[in-house]
Amino acid sequence: MHVRAMVEVAPGLEQWTVPQPTTDGQDTAAVAMSTEPALTLILPCYNEAERLPQTLAAYLAALPRRPGAVEVLVVDDGSTDATARVAKAAAAADERVRVLSYGPNRGKGFAVRTGMLAAQGELVVFTDADGSYSPSDLDRIVAALDQAPVAIGTRAGSASGPAARRAASRVFNLAIRGALGLPFGDTQSGLKGFRRAAAQQIFRRARVDGFAFDVEVLWLARQLRLEVTEVGVQAMERQGSKVQMMADALEMLGEVWTVRRIRTNPADGEVGPALTPSPEAALGAGAAPPLATAAGPAGAPPALQAS
Repeated sequence: MHVRAMVEVAPGLEQWTVPQPTTDGQDTAAVAMSTEPALTLILPCYNEAERLPQTLAAYLAALPRRPGAVEVLVVDDGSTDATARVAKAAAAADERVRVLSYGPNRGKGFAVRTGMLAAQGELVVFTDADGSYSPSDLDRIVAALDQAPVAIGTRAGSASGPAARRAASRVFNLAIRGALGLPFGDTQSGLKGFRRAAAQQIFRRARVDGFAFDVEVLWLARQLRLEVTEVGVQAMERQGSKVQMMADALEMLGEVWTVRRIRTNPADGEVGPALTPSPEAALGAGAAPPLATAAGPAGAPPALQAS
């Protein structure tokens, strides 16, 4: 017999049901509440000491305070500013916040992958640490995960910001459609969510460390026959963007080509057994950079500093 426990993910959002298999052998329900949070929100960070406090404050104010309902996982991607100190101060003040820190900087894809493999929530969402997306957009992504295992934000007009950046984004999406056959209107939105099982399936196989990791993630989802739903979101332009349009666009196109080459190579192209068997392996087999040594919480790569 199965009892479904209702878990509120965020105020104003339809409750998400977590299946709780229970039985006492006599056809009566013995309710066992899960000790895992319903939602993990991942904030990958690189030199975000100035913008991270405001982003954390906005999300923490909107998310439930009930113990075990949510965790906010800050992944410090080898920052050279005070990001780690700011994040750890937030964790000390609010038990919903957890911090993973490593060095040197490896890229947004590496940070998101590390967070995904360390996340404890039944639903796992990542978003930008600069606060480009509002808590209401997070609500929409979480609600969509009730219908599909993967939900991605799609920005109005496929991009936000200056006209040149919007034009570059459109060109990039056209290149992706041609190279990998992805049908999505906005592959690079910084707001994507996954059911836990889907996140594990995808991110244990992912390899791209840079900004084009989103492309590989969506390609893997398609190859694994995981339904992907697109959700309309509104990205807010933030000052201090770390995206250098021309240089990063060229690098991202190179990464897309790498995805296409690797994933269509007979030796690597099939999506079968997990290519990355553990969170530790996500840190790079045989080529991992020196990492801080500190025991982390259960499910986190043990080489990471954890708070």
